[in-house]
Amino acid sequence: MSLKSAFINTAQNQLSRRWGGHSTGVADPYITGYHFIWFDKLPNGLMLEIGKGDRVTDSIDKGDVQKILAATCTGVTPPGGTLNKIEFTGLGGVKWAVPGNLDYGNSVSVKFTEMQGLPITTFMHKWVKSIRDYRTGASETLDDQAGVGYSTAQYSSLLYYWTTAPDAKTIEYFACYDGVYPTKDPADLHASDIESIGKLDIEIEFNVDYAWHEDWVYDKCKEFHDSFVQPARGDSGIISSYGSSN
Repeated sequence: MSLKSAFINTAQNQLSRRWGGHSTGVADPYITGYHFIWFDKLPNGLMLEIGKGDRVTDSIDKGDVQKILAATCTGVTPPGGTLNKIEFTGLGGVKWAVPGNLDYGNSVSVKFTEMQGLPITTFMHKWVKSIRDYRTGASETLDDQAGVGYSTAQYSSLLYYWTTAPDAKTIEYFACYDGVYPTKDPADLHASDIESIGKLDIEIEFNVDYAWHEDWVYDKCKEFHDSFVQPARGDSGIISSYGSSN
């Protein structure tokens, strides 16, 4: 999580701003496109709705939903903040300012690639329906085993988001978003035109109540990432030859 010492020594690069080579001014630029997500603590209300069963969600559990959402995620737009300032005017119209309020975004957008069987559409539809049934306008499937009644904990989740270097191992950026739930039922994205044939990307905007970037978030992201890497780089995930046992 600390900067490499070679990056700190920038004397050779202040003029040219050219990085590279084997020993002089060694530093790699940050490369985008290597990102991962994991929905932790999916709400029981969603699982109750899924548990009613249909041709897509029959006999799947919370772990299956988490893996499908992680595997089909192709893009993430995290929230950011703007520190607004309060301006004052002095003699002659000279302006000066002090910090005012921090306006921090309260949503994260996640893009999924829809698959046959429509799992993403189904999950998001059922998640929204568990919060507000579109026929009754009420929350009817929330789990209240703890006896606490209606609360955010009944329908929201945690979303961990992290990026890595191109080695798909070194974690760079990391965040945890709390109070996450979808704000869109993507049924309207299933429009079709005979002259247009292509894939279906579903971009869902999720509510965010809190954003965390502390060290414990790094530890959790690394824990999740290690669970991704282990099976993917094992013999069972790689075809070494055809016609013989792998």
